[in-house]
Formats: sequence, C-alpha cells, structure tokens
Amino acid sequence: MESFLQDVRYALRTLRGSPGFAFMAVLALALGIGATSAVFSVVNGVLLRPLPFHEPERLARVFGNLRAWDLTDITSSVPEYQEYREQLRSFSSLAAYVQGDMTLTGGERPQRVVATRATASLLQTLGVTPSLGRGFMAQEEVPGHDRVVLLTRKAWREHFAEAPDVLGQTLRLDGEPYTVVGVLPEEGLYPVETEVFLPLAPPAEHFSENYRGARYLSVLGRLRPGVTEEGTREDLARASRVLGEAHPAHYQDAGWSLSLKSLEERTVGGVRGTLWLLMGAVGFVLLVACSSVANLLLARGVARGREVAIRAALGADRRRLVAQLLTESLLLAVAGGALGVLLAAWGMDALLALVGDALPRAGEVRLDATSLLFTAGVSLLTGVVFGLVPALRVSRVDLDAAMRQGARGTADGATGRLRGGLVVGQIALALVLLVGAGLFSRSFVSLREVDPGYSPDGVLTGQLSLSRASYPDAARQAAFQAELLTRVQALPGVASAGLANILPLSGQRDNTFDIEGRTLTTADRLPAVQYRAVSAGYLRTLQVKLRQGRMLQDSDDAHAPGALVINRTFADLYWPKGDALGQRLKLHAPDARWATVVGIVEDLREANLSEPARPTAYWSLAQQPSANLGLVVRLAAGAPESVVASVEAALREVDGDVPLYAVTSLSRMVEDSLGSRRLSALLMGLFAGVSLVLAALGIAGVIAFMVVQRTRELGIRMALGAARGDVLRLVLGQGMRLASLGLVLGLALSLALSWGLSRMLGPLLYGVTALDPWTFAGVAGLLGGVALLATWLPARRATRVDPIIALRAE
Repeated sequence: MESFLQDVRYALRTLRGSPGFAFMAVLALALGIGATSAVFSVVNGVLLRPLPFHEPERLARVFGNLRAWDLTDITSSVPEYQEYREQLRSFSSLAAYVQGDMTLTGGERPQRVVATRATASLLQTLGVTPSLGRGFMAQEEVPGHDRVVLLTRKAWREHFAEAPDVLGQTLRLDGEPYTVVGVLPEEGLYPVETEVFLPLAPPAEHFSENYRGARYLSVLGRLRPGVTEEGTREDLARASRVLGEAHPAHYQDAGWSLSLKSLEERTVGGVRGTLWLLMGAVGFVLLVACSSVANLLLARGVARGREVAIRAALGADRRRLVAQLLTESLLLAVAGGALGVLLAAWGMDALLALVGDALPRAGEVRLDATSLLFTAGVSLLTGVVFGLVPALRVSRVDLDAAMRQGARGTADGATGRLRGGLVVGQIALALVLLVGAGLFSRSFVSLREVDPGYSPDGVLTGQLSLSRASYPDAARQAAFQAELLTRVQALPGVASAGLANILPLSGQRDNTFDIEGRTLTTADRLPAVQYRAVSAGYLRTLQVKLRQGRMLQDSDDAHAPGALVINRTFADLYWPKGDALGQRLKLHAPDARWATVVGIVEDLREANLSEPARPTAYWSLAQQPSANLGLVVRLAAGAPESVVASVEAALREVDGDVPLYAVTSLSRMVEDSLGSRRLSALLMGLFAGVSLVLAALGIAGVIAFMVVQRTRELGIRMALGAARGDVLRLVLGQGMRLASLGLVLGLALSLALSWGLSRMLGPLLYGVTALDPWTFAGVAGLLGGVALLATWLPARRATRVDPIIALRAE
C-alpha cells in the first residue's frame, strides 16, 4: 500500500508538470467515457431494467394475424376476447383494456386525462396491488355499475394532493361522477401510460356477432409457470383452428392465426435495434479515445526515456516501472471518468429532450447506481487498456542508448510501428462511424423530402373529446362540430378550418366494407380501409390535391345521401379501370349506411412518412359524427401558435367544459414523427465527428513526433541538396501510407458490419441501403481529405527545418 501511495503522489507531481498532456488525455477520455455512460444509462433504463411487475417475463400480448394480406399484430374484439378466455390454456389469467381520453371537470378549467378502461383481471395479470383501497370487481364490468375509478400516483398527487382520505371521493369524468376506490403504486403502469383506470364495461351489443370485426381491445396474459414455448405455440394453433371452424368467414378464409409477443418486446422492441446500434457506435468512440491517449502516452514515454533509464539504473525493476506508469494511466482514467459522469448527466438530459415521446420507458432513464458502477468499471478498464501497452513498451529500457541520447529521449522502431498501428486503428474505427452517420443522415434527409400529401406549414392542430353525458347522440355531436367550425373560421387571420376523427400521424382506424353490386370474399375486403370522418373543410385546410370529382361539402349533412372521398391507392386497387366515381360503399359497422364515392384525392401519409399510403376513405363527419376530434386551422399568414388563445376562447364560447389539448403545429407533428430517425442521425454524426477529430489529431501527432525524431536526418537531406518539396513529399507519404491502411481496413470492416447487420439496419433506413456505394465512397473521400490536411500541417513545418541549426543541435 505504501508503494502504491508513493506511485500516486509521484504520478500527481508528474502530471502537474505536464498540464497540456494531462488536459488532452483527460478530455479525450471524458468524451469517450461520458458518451458511453450516457448511452448505457438509456439502454439500461429502457432495455436492461426489468418491467416493474411480478415475473414480467411471463407477461405477453395476444395478437391476431391475417396471412392473406400479411397483416400482423391485430387487436381483438369483445367476442374474440371472450373466446380467448375459454380456449387459451397456456395462461393463468387474461385481461383486456383500451386507452382513450376523458375530460376532467370540477376545477378552474376542464382538463384532459388519459384513461384506460380495463377488465378487473388486469391488476391480477400484471401482479400489481393497489397501495390504497382495492381494484375492480367483476360485477363492475357492467354498464351502469362501472362508476368507479383507480388513480395512478400521478393523478392522486395532482388532483387530490395525495390526501390519505381520497377513497370514496368523487372524480367527475366526461360529466359523470366516478367514485375513487383505490390508488395504484408508484411504479410506471405498463402496458399503457395512463392517469386513471376505469372498469371495461362494453355495451351489450358489442358482445354480438355484428361486432366480431370491431377490434379495439388489447389483450394481455400471464403465462402459466413452466409452460414451454412449443406448448404455447400448440395452444395458439389449436385456438386458431377452433375459431376458424366456428366462424370460417371471419378467420379460416383469410388465414387467421394467433401469436404472442412478450410485454417487454411489445414495449421496447421498436427501439431495441437502434439503441444497441448506438451502444456499439459509442463503444467505437471509446476505443478511438483510448487509442488517442495510448498514443500520447507512447510519445510522452519516449520523451521520458532518460528519466525511466535513470530509475532503472538506480535499481527499479521492470515490474516497478510498469506499476508506476500504470498508476499514471489509472489517474488519468479516473479523472476522465469523473468528468465523463458530468458530461453523461448533461448528455442524457439532452438526448431525452431530443427524442421526446419516441422513446418508451423514458421516465425510467436516469444516472443511477448501475450507471455509475458501469462508468467506474469502464474508467478502470480503459485505464488499463490504454496504459498497459505503453507502460510495457516504455519500461523496456536500453540504458546505454538512453543515456547517450540525453534528455531528448529516443524512440525505437517498435515504438514507432506501434504508434502508427494505433493511428491506423483510429482511422479505421472513425471510418466505420462515418459510414453509419452517412447512412442514417441520408435516410433522415430522404424522409424529410417525402411528400406527405398535404401542406403542414401554417397549420395549427389540437385534440378535443366530447363527453357521453353532454353529447349522447350523433345530432348533438354534429351541432357542436358545426358551431365550433363556424366560430373558428370567423377568427381574424384564419383562412380555413376542419375537423377529423383522427389527424395525420396520430393513429389508425381500420374497418372492412362492402361494395354495392360486387361480391367480396373475406380476403377481397382486406386490407381493411382506413376510416376517416372529416368535415367539409378538412381536406381543403390540409391542401390535399383533388384528382377527380369533388371534395366533401357542407351540404353533405345528416339529411343528404351518404358521401365519401377516397384516396388514389383505394381507387387503383378496387377500380383499376378508373370507374371509382359513383360507386357505393358501406362499412361493416352498426347503423352504417351506403355512401357514394364523390371524389378521389391524392394519397396522404396517414400512419407515418416511411410507410406508403394505404387504402383510405374520408366519410362526411356530419353524417358520421365522432366524440373524439382533431382540429386543424390554417392561417392566412403568421405562426400557427399566434391563434391558440383565440381558438381556445372560441371553444369556451361553444362549451366551456370541453378542453383543447395536444395543441401544436402540424409542422411540429411531422418533425416529431421523425424523432427516432433524427436521434439516430444526430448521435451517429456526433460520435463520428468526435472520432474524426481524434483520428486527425492522432495522425498529426504521430507525423509531428516523427519530424522531431528525424530532424537530424531531414537536416542532412536538405544540406545534401534535397528541395523543400522533396521533404514535403517524404513526410506526406509516410502520413498518407498510414491513412491509406486505415481507410482500407475501415472500408473492409464497414462492409462486413453493414452486410452482417443488414437485417437490423433495413427497418432503420429509408431510401438508402446498408451497402450504399455513394455513402462509402463519400465518407472515405472525406476521411482521406482530413488525413491529408492533418499530415500536411506537420509536413509543412518539416520543410522549414534549417539544416545548419539541425546539425549544430546534434
């Protein structure tokens, strides 16, 4: 211990004597360790930390699949859920739930809350026990007996100030009183983010065969202990056969099957590949940083050659010298790790702010004990990794040569080759990261250039929902919609306004349908049409292009014949001869009526920008009113946010109990839909930029050190008649040989990784392949140019060597 403390004190004195070296080493390590720690914290919070439930590995979602149209992950209807409970034997319990919005009144102003209606079995399935009160009872899954509510910790805190006597109090939701019967624990309640839970009490007609295709329920199950994967597959296949035999038109003809996805996979599966890819990329950054510091230590070791030789001459064995040099490396690593923690805390907050709602479980991401332990381990490991090889190299002392060279130190060929090899590795790793950054950047740019089919600039959007108590029927809903649009369109600066049941990029709602005069099989009706109910001004407000016929009009009201507009994909799929206008459709839904196709519009990217448009039909909202509405307002000039207060005031004049929420511009919605793509491109670009700078500094440092070591040789060459251009070519040649080796190795590694990870990269890229030759050529040219510049600067200094001064110094 005494010798270790002596080494620490000596190392601190030595590092204080070389503040520039210490600063550069600590900064390089802090960048690598900080970036690694920040990304690991996200990976740990999202992917590695178990879901906050009892035995979460036994939780799984049940989905339907239609082989005929390659449709997967289909939710369930009420009749299907009832049959799953009877048929599926692999589960100890099954639960169903559906998420929506409700209006909370009773305060100063109405508020929107996220509500989940769930069966009484949900808490049992999740393994959650209320911290106060109780859960739901089976008898409360009946309309009229479902006026009870479970609060999440957030709702208890915000609406009842965590009052201990909250049980029995009333919460007014959608105009109806609900009695608080329990408070749920602090943990995040997956599978849905919600504020209040209510009993799932479907109307009696939802249990009928007419609603077998109305699939709005998510089904969650807990697998029995000991059930095998093969046994579960057999159970699902058997249940699928039973359904097909009982209802062939719904299942057998369309190739229906059941499948499972673990709750964890369903929750985080969409970002798993991206996060592990970023973790691998940041590992490359750390390797580049370690290589840079190892190069600095080798250069410093050469300069300290006489000091090490004297210590060896005084009796220090090689093991003692290695221990001393490793102590310096570990001190640098600890300092870099400490600064890296600060950078990680800042970087993690910035990362979460950038990704917004695109990252599941974002609320569980934090710099906790696991992250700090990981950072400490990485710091110590990097201290050994970048310090051991230089320590072994420097401690191999030739006393006679070292003493003859004096204080300037000496470098043997092995040390030079080792430093050159480190630079080659840095360039290769930097190229890999640059290729990744290039692919993700091109993908992001391609998505940004996609025409969504509408013009988002200058459009304000918002959401609102009507309570069942205040608006129990279609007539009242239609009257509210008409009055709201009249008031909003009369506001100063408003060019047009519209309403829809679902806004672009906000979700999907599909339904099957019939075409008059045509017999459709089950397979013909799929893929189900995307159903949109829109006001007359909605498509005009979005500036959607009309191809044929006309748009919906105010005259297409509840008293007029049914009317709808379809998109080009729908028209081309079912009427390839171009005779869609005048055709009549009817949805498979209660109270649906026949509607005539009056117009065809261009495709809109309704789900997201990366998926092609699906068949979509726009029914008249006046004929198909909806309680859940999205508002779009186009301004003649100015920022959309400038009319928010006016729109809210207009809404209060119509009904002061209806809140307007999720208010944002349509442009922002489009940008937010690209959040995960933007994050990948930004982080890969940042990692690649750091590696590029470190690689450039590495090659410049090696060439500069070579110039210093070969000053006498260069002086002799110039004294014997070598021109400055000859010296410049000599030095540039050495630097570019290293760069060329790094580029060749980097291209080979990039091609191998891109080919090996092509299945993972495919869904993450758009408009570019993982082996895009232009990206590879471009980044190789960029890195080659940077390497040339980094080599040229010390080479230029070499041409200024005065041969007389160089020879006199020798």
